[in-house]
Amino acid sequence: MSDFLSKFNKDNYDDMVDEKGQKDQKDVQENNVEKQQEEQLELNQAEYEETEEQVDLSPKQDTSTNTSPLVSSRSTRRQDSEEEVEIDLDYRKKKKQKMIILIAGSVVAAIFLFFIYHMLVHVKLENFVDRPVSEVRAWATENDVEVELEQEYSMEHDANEVILQSVSEGDKIRKGKTLTITSSLGADPDETLPLPEFSEMNQEEARVWIDENKAENLQMVTEFSDDIEEGSFIKLTIKNSDIDPSEYTRKDSAAVYYSKGKEVFEKNITIPDFVGQPKEEVEKWVETNEIEMTYEEADSDSVEAGNIISQSEAAEGKIAKRDKMTVVVSAGKAIVVPNFTELTPDEAAMNYPDLNVTVKQRFHGEVAYGTMISQSVDAGTKLLESDDKNVTVTYSQGRPYLQDFRGQSEGDLPRLFYEQYKSKGADINYIVKYVDSDEIKGTVVGMGNFNEFVAMKYTVEIRISNNKYAPPNPPDFSEEGGDIYPEPDDEEIPEEVPEK
Repeated sequence: MSDFLSKFNKDNYDDMVDEKGQKDQKDVQENNVEKQQEEQLELNQAEYEETEEQVDLSPKQDTSTNTSPLVSSRSTRRQDSEEEVEIDLDYRKKKKQKMIILIAGSVVAAIFLFFIYHMLVHVKLENFVDRPVSEVRAWATENDVEVELEQEYSMEHDANEVILQSVSEGDKIRKGKTLTITSSLGADPDETLPLPEFSEMNQEEARVWIDENKAENLQMVTEFSDDIEEGSFIKLTIKNSDIDPSEYTRKDSAAVYYSKGKEVFEKNITIPDFVGQPKEEVEKWVETNEIEMTYEEADSDSVEAGNIISQSEAAEGKIAKRDKMTVVVSAGKAIVVPNFTELTPDEAAMNYPDLNVTVKQRFHGEVAYGTMISQSVDAGTKLLESDDKNVTVTYSQGRPYLQDFRGQSEGDLPRLFYEQYKSKGADINYIVKYVDSDEIKGTVVGMGNFNEFVAMKYTVEIRISNNKYAPPNPPDFSEEGGDIYPEPDDEEIPEEVPEK
């Protein structure tokens, strides 16, 4: 049967049918021939019986003496006929049964062949709904069925999942025919999907919302946080910053961040002995193991600058990733700032070459002359190599002493008062009064008081010569040029002032 089925296909089915028809026709012809032979045999038998009856009706003769040649010949033929022909009375019945069996077998064979043919050219369809399109294509390729794909958006089915098939489950489809299936494109990417207030939702609630709304481009990201509780909202980011959360669509890329809590690491990192080692070695170890290292500086008379003096965690101990640790780095030998109260201004400036000492003197209403008023860096302070070594020491000049400025030019007064008093902390001011005098105009000819101690805040009257015979104003340097000192008219020449 397997050989027959392997040879049988759609292409040679017609040839087999034609061959069967020719065989049936041949069987009919053979049956006709047998039937003619049977009728001829019956005719011969009838003739034989008739002849036998005629022989029986003739007078009996002595066979031993009166046998004629004719009788002898007939007798011989009869004997031959009896030997050659044997009549089977059930022959026709058997022949009929044979024909019935032959016809029934042909019908059964035809039905069987049709069934085999139908089985070979048709295939029963499976239920592909809710299954991937790839499974349909694989089945169709195996069963020689064409697939026509239609697609539509669906909230109930995932992308590339079968929604509908044109032939129901269990029905048969002929090979070579086309099976139409409708598959899902997933949720509509252009549909507006206003984002909720994720800050009011925990991580699980946000995940459920994303799944229910099929927001495939909205990713949930979890990250460690030392400040935010595990499962709580951190932030929402939309790739296109111009999109408002209320106008978000499924095709827009976005991410919502939730906390995984504080990251805990196993203490499996061995701590080296860094004492005496360069700071660079510590930095390499810290970068490799991600340790939160704090560097402090301290002076040392024995450890070279830039090397480690001490460490907060013992050597050969264990530490976890991102744990905190402190090392003290040598800044070299420190310079101790002295107490300048015990020094004179000259000693302060000359005795400490490692420091940049600046000595200033200022008036002071209560501190005696030569006594230190202040120093910019406290006594005993250790200054390291990297520290600023500028130290300013201020000494007192006592109360301000008002000098005699008579004979000075009015134009020099601002500078003199600043250098002598303002720059040294004394708020000494002056007011000007112009008087007639024989001195050159602008010369100081008098003061309210001078050559005496005054208060830290004091104003003195300065009298300036206003010689009316001197040129009243500076020459006018105009663009038109001309004589700077024009000759006065005779009428304008003043009378000569008699000498006193």
